[in-house]
Amino acid sequence: MAKLKKLHMSSNMEDLEKMSIIPDLRNKGMKILLNTARKLYMTAEEYRLDGDEELAYITYMKYFNMLTAIHKKSDYASHKTTVRQMLGDTDSNRRIMDTLEVIINSLRHRYAQQRQEPEPIPLDLVSNGGVSLDSPISPPTQYARLGLITCQDLYRRMQEKSVLVMDCRPSTDYDASHLTYYCAFNVPEELITPGMSAGRLQARLSSSGKASWASRSVKDSVVLMDWNTKDAQPAADTAISTLLDILKNWDPDVTYRAPIQIVEGGYEYFIMMYPTHSTNPSVQAPQQNNNDIETIDDIEYPSIHDITMKEDISAKDFRPRPDINRANKPAATRTYDQGISRVSPPAKPIAEILRDQAEFLQRAEQNDEQLEKASKMWKRQAAEGDGLNATEDQELHFRILQLESKAQDYIVENNRLREELTRIQELHNVTQQLSQKEVEATRNIESKIRERQRLDEQHELERQERERLLAIARETKKHYKSPPPSGPPSPDRHLENLQVVSDSLESLLQLTGEDPPIAQNKVERPTFDRAMKPQPRNVERTSQRVRDFSPVIGQNVGRGLTGLKNLGNTCYMNSILQCLSNTPQLTEYCISDKYKNYISRSNKTNGQVIEEVAALIKELWNGQYKCVASRDLRYVVGQYQKIFRGVDQQDSHEFLTILMDWLHSDLQTLHVPRQREMISASEKAWLEFTKAKESMILHLFYGQMKSTVKCVACHKESATYESFSNLSLELPPNSNVCQLNQCMDMYFSGERIHGWNCPSCKTKRDAIKKLDISKLPPVLVVHLKRFYADPSNSGAYMKKQNYLRFPLENLDMNPYIARAESRAVTPKTYQLYAVSNHYGTMEGGHYTAFCKSANYGKWFKFDDQVVSALDSSNVVSSAAYILFYTWLPPMQVSL
Repeated sequence: MAKLKKLHMSSNMEDLEKMSIIPDLRNKGMKILLNTARKLYMTAEEYRLDGDEELAYITYMKYFNMLTAIHKKSDYASHKTTVRQMLGDTDSNRRIMDTLEVIINSLRHRYAQQRQEPEPIPLDLVSNGGVSLDSPISPPTQYARLGLITCQDLYRRMQEKSVLVMDCRPSTDYDASHLTYYCAFNVPEELITPGMSAGRLQARLSSSGKASWASRSVKDSVVLMDWNTKDAQPAADTAISTLLDILKNWDPDVTYRAPIQIVEGGYEYFIMMYPTHSTNPSVQAPQQNNNDIETIDDIEYPSIHDITMKEDISAKDFRPRPDINRANKPAATRTYDQGISRVSPPAKPIAEILRDQAEFLQRAEQNDEQLEKASKMWKRQAAEGDGLNATEDQELHFRILQLESKAQDYIVENNRLREELTRIQELHNVTQQLSQKEVEATRNIESKIRERQRLDEQHELERQERERLLAIARETKKHYKSPPPSGPPSPDRHLENLQVVSDSLESLLQLTGEDPPIAQNKVERPTFDRAMKPQPRNVERTSQRVRDFSPVIGQNVGRGLTGLKNLGNTCYMNSILQCLSNTPQLTEYCISDKYKNYISRSNKTNGQVIEEVAALIKELWNGQYKCVASRDLRYVVGQYQKIFRGVDQQDSHEFLTILMDWLHSDLQTLHVPRQREMISASEKAWLEFTKAKESMILHLFYGQMKSTVKCVACHKESATYESFSNLSLELPPNSNVCQLNQCMDMYFSGERIHGWNCPSCKTKRDAIKKLDISKLPPVLVVHLKRFYADPSNSGAYMKKQNYLRFPLENLDMNPYIARAESRAVTPKTYQLYAVSNHYGTMEGGHYTAFCKSANYGKWFKFDDQVVSALDSSNVVSSAAYILFYTWLPPMQVSL
């Protein structure tokens, strides 16, 4: 947003509000009102971004007044869907209302400063209402919740260091977990009693508490927090209500700069959203009388018929579901229901199919041109063995793999258009005949589909030929030996030919992404600081380590947009590191050096892995380098896992899983005391897994799975719990296209097991096993099991090239959680922010990462040392291998 413009419209809010009055609109048509409201909103946004708060306020107010007029129209009910499409739903308008509230607060403050006198905010404006298109719209001030502050707004004020936070939970709860913010302190619940003055309460505080208490008069705002209060007017018998009364009515010596506010949702909500800003985000809720609830939780499925079985999910369930316009909720629901009931969704108009085909063919032809150009260069290089260096050879091969993967995605798109055309033809055969114009358009579409299929078949033959040559190169490599040192020039023509063959073979092997034996001594060896050798345990190393990042200086490089050099098939590592680097909470934890307070020196890796990851992330986010090298991190992980030492390609999922365990172990120093005598089986299992010591990695990435086994005879249930850092989902073997939620359905469906020792029947019984998530992690990592052992090919590992459709927003995990988790306040809807991609096959492949930058709000492609902008429409592809979702709110990473 631009710098705030000077006040120029008014000197007070009352006069400004008069300017927002709109004329009588009862005789205006709905279409005119909707278009006018839309223009008002866009104009208000422009004023806001331009820094003109007064004009923004006037226009926003006119927008809401227009919304009220629309709602009062007699034909509103029949246009409700159109209203939602053009002006957004209730949540959208609530967000607009929140923006307006910020402007109102700012203007009041600025007008008060202009008059050199404070302007109090009327208490009658405090409300818990919200904007709804289903109820009459009143002036925005009636909906202002000025007595509450959201966790997001509190976080922003904490970043600005302008707020004082008073935490009025019991001192034992505060000691177990509290904010790491420097101006947050404990006003213990046990010290707060009704009728006491602010001075008397201050006298009871600790010495540090008294110092913080004294700053309430100089901070821009004061915020109160307990465990989970959500109301601006909490119950009278609560500590937070009493503290609020003391500060407002019994603190005569202090004039507060702004009204005192309560954190909406309390500490419970805040640590869910910003776990890195608390000493222990896994703290248990205060003791409650919930024994009855926990007894109910022991029974996950009262009826065995409640469980959907794997055999009930047939191959036909993996057919592509209809594309749905989510902006049109009734239509979306109707279309979805039709898809579920196996009724074909409505066919698209032929004109729309023509438009889709034209756009698709343009993209496909561009990909064809790039693939043909790269293939010619590849063939020439393979035949001549000169022209490109080893790095360029490898980059060319990787580019071909990505273009081939994109070509496969276009085959899926062409098939989708063919299905759409078939659907519309079947529909018109039943209902009515096509017009002559529609018949010609249909023939044109069919002709282009067939032509595209012929091109795809030709490209597949070319791909197979390239793969055949590469297979020959790999096989030859096994038996190839380095020639003896060359002597004086020989006139023997045979030796000259041998050298040509040698050069050509070396070039071809380089294209596989592997180093030929004769080039082993040419591989760039990492340079290491020998101080990095594993140290004796329990020894703190204080000397500053000199690391070799080999940075390449860049110009106007955005923070977090630095690439990683490929150090010899390290693209699998680069892909994962970029995904982790774009996890804002982890990055902020590393850049701010908070991790240093929790390093363990008594584990296997001696704290070295987190040190190297943090050091690398700092380089990726300093905004100075085009690319850097991860030599030191690679060396350290190679010391503890030999498969990461060499130059062979590895599995990014295996690297991620091991890295997560190492990082957790390196930071597993946070002691979590048991706060309640009675804990659930789930909590007990979690305590056993963590051994009462947790880490920030655990808080971010780890969840818990509940495995329920139910006897089919007596219906007795038995449950076990296991922690996870990622979900590994099977892809259907007989479906080229599928949806992520279909794979989830299969993973979380029941399966029959035989010979289970039923503790109730005291004998072996058939049973049903079912998985549910009993603890959702803030960051949900989903691994797609693309690689499998093919029994028809001597158990050789093959790759599934399924095109998986997955949502970029609003992944709903409600269908897959256990009963207890469904009652938790933890968010259940996730947003995608990173993807680790794999191109190629088991024999030769390449990894990249697609990541959404938290600082820029846009998607970028990380292809080793090259970082480029990425359109969100290209995020979903058949190369997707690991998906990173989160329900944590977006946060800017600052240095």
